[in-house]
Amino acid sequence: MNKLRRYARQIILPEIGSEGQSRLFSAKVVVVGAGGLGSPVLYSLASAGVGHIKIIDLDIVDITNLNRQFIHFENDIGREKSQSAKDKLEQYNHDIQIDAITVMLDEKNTHELLTGYDAVMSCVDNKKTRYLLNNTCIKNNIFFIDGGIQGFDGYLLTVLPNVTSCYECIFPQKEQVQESGGGVLGVATGVIGSMMAMEAIKYIAGIPITSYFNYVDLLSWRITPINVEKNFDCPVCGAKI
Repeated sequence: MNKLRRYARQIILPEIGSEGQSRLFSAKVVVVGAGGLGSPVLYSLASAGVGHIKIIDLDIVDITNLNRQFIHFENDIGREKSQSAKDKLEQYNHDIQIDAITVMLDEKNTHELLTGYDAVMSCVDNKKTRYLLNNTCIKNNIFFIDGGIQGFDGYLLTVLPNVTSCYECIFPQKEQVQESGGGVLGVATGVIGSMMAMEAIKYIAGIPITSYFNYVDLLSWRITPINVEKNFDCPVCGAKI
């Protein structure tokens, strides 16, 4: 009874209802990255009652993270981000299962770490990992969400394997230039991360997703849906579309 009361205000939503909440309870989601984007994603999934969350992150908490990575506190500096995030979520919602793994993802371990999950959330800050996650999700038919932020600009990409364009379609690896770091405002990661969590909750609860790639200008508050045609020559998903 107490478990249902916790989610009463979302269960009364006709788009969620008892069936949608049951799907959330049963869902298994991997969140890769417990930083700026991962913080709102993790809290949002936990607050919605997603039953099993796996956190994957290689890094440790640094003081420079604290302007945006609000799942970590000052006394977490020096700790593994995955374990720090797990501790917060377990205090926040003891009804759900939280796994924390501190590891670098590569071609050898990503398949094993992601398979068997309903969705993968890419909350990372580098393209190499994004390509790896995208490829693995396409091969294993796993729902994939990626988000990015640079200054006051952000994007949200939702990938339905065998249905929509994938990360490689939109950002061909052969056309990418070397990455460079930039400024990040904490509230900006909060907005994009919350949007990512919303799409995951919609997917799990069975609510239709109508836009799969969105550009967000946080200075003008303009959200621009971008229609990206499927690339039948995509080396990752072309043969599957």
